[in-house]
Amino acid sequence: MDPRRRDRIKVELKRAEEYLSAAEQLHKYAMYAPSATSSYYSACHAATAAFLTVGSSGNAQKDKFVSFMAALRKYSSKLDPYIERFGAMREAWAFNTAVDYTESEALLRLHQTRDFVLEVKDFLRRAVKV
Repeated sequence: MDPRRRDRIKVELKRAEEYLSAAEQLHKYAMYAPSATSSYYSACHAATAAFLTVGSSGNAQKDKFVSFMAALRKYSSKLDPYIERFGAMREAWAFNTAVDYTESEALLRLHQTRDFVLEVKDFLRRAVKV
């Protein structure tokens, strides 16, 4: 893997961790909708870091996804359900961020995102030794 791509993966993972930390702080201060939004952005950056492990930057999104799913089978069977769930929930997270979230809903998003980020980090350790 070229150094630029490895650096980009590190940057995306760092952003994922920053947004996750922000989501935790926002939830702590009862700012539930912004917490859910930060959780969503954390998951987006983590997924981007994982997607960067496969294919070239010129590939279409579908090609990247197919390549990534093949890489998942090789490196981590645990990450696959998180990607599927994230894909299914992406619309709800992206378009319902203006909706008021209850404390428990925002906490659920936070826990799901934390699990997802940890799984991506584990995947990256195996895939590219980040």
